Amino acid sequence: MRRTICLLLIHFAVTFLQACSVFEAETVTLFGTDDGEVGKAREAVRAVKRTSLRVMTFNIRWQGHDVETFVDSGFASRKPLILDVLRNFDTDLAGLQEASIEQRAALAPDLPGFGMYPAPTGPGDECILYRSSRFDLKDSGHENLRRVPEQPGTNIGVRDFVWVYLQDRTSGKRFYMVNTHADHRSSMRGRQLDAVLLGKWIRKRRFPDPVIITGDFNGPPNGPRYLYLTGQLAYPDEDGIADEMPMPMLDTFTVANPNAQYHGTINSGYRGKKSTTRVDYVFAPRGTSVIDSRIIYYNVDGAYPSDHFPLLSEFELE
Repeated sequence: MRRTICLLLIHFAVTFLQACSVFEAETVTLFGTDDGEVGKAREAVRAVKRTSLRVMTFNIRWQGHDVETFVDSGFASRKPLILDVLRNFDTDLAGLQEASIEQRAALAPDLPGFGMYPAPTGPGDECILYRSSRFDLKDSGHENLRRVPEQPGTNIGVRDFVWVYLQDRTSGKRFYMVNTHADHRSSMRGRQLDAVLLGKWIRKRRFPDPVIITGDFNGPPNGPRYLYLTGQLAYPDEDGIADEMPMPMLDTFTVANPNAQYHGTINSGYRGKKSTTRVDYVFAPRGTSVIDSRIIYYNVDGAYPSDHFPLLSEFELE
């Protein structure tokens, strides 16, 4: 009798486990295909687990009023292509460089799904776009890298960066995003200071959440800004004290494409020619799981949106 009961219990247990595994398999397979409350509940579970970010860096080439002179870079004809890039690649976040007040004001009405910091009429030539349906803006700021130029009477080295502090509504994850455009004429020491001052801001940030950095750094992967940000070298700060990057970064493109033949982001002459001259980066903290990263060669009949190729990376913060 006891043997019979034991066998029945074992059979019941096996049947129960098989049913559970079938239900689990159906839950995974049928996400997003059900109607009604069950489907909504499953979609909500999937949304909570979605923590990957698709982050773009894109120098759109400046156009605007320089003192009393208007500089025309053909933005009117390039604007539809820039909008295509920003809207059609499922981008969650984008750091734009050389985005003048006039350009941001022209782009913003055609990007209704994105928040923009600074506002389209705000000062500066860098901005951050974030998908407003997914992220809540908790804080933001505009900082100088260096206030004193390397050469009196010039603006060499006097660049800035913008930042936002966001919360992902689906996962609850909070993080910072920094976007900058470094000076291309700075001395070697000036380039070191750019990186160190950015590291100092990261060290002093209010909350200990991860930081993502996008930008046109006007330097190669073996340059001082890159070497500092990735934690490979330390440099003296303004007081001559050696400073190490407090949150060493990953170059997401290199992680995803370690053997890439062409990794250049400069689109010289708008010709679309692939190269090895890279100055644009998406950095994420060490420990980040990089899913993919690619340079976007988007064009319409040979017409390109900018003299830089956008770079898009997908990753999951630790």
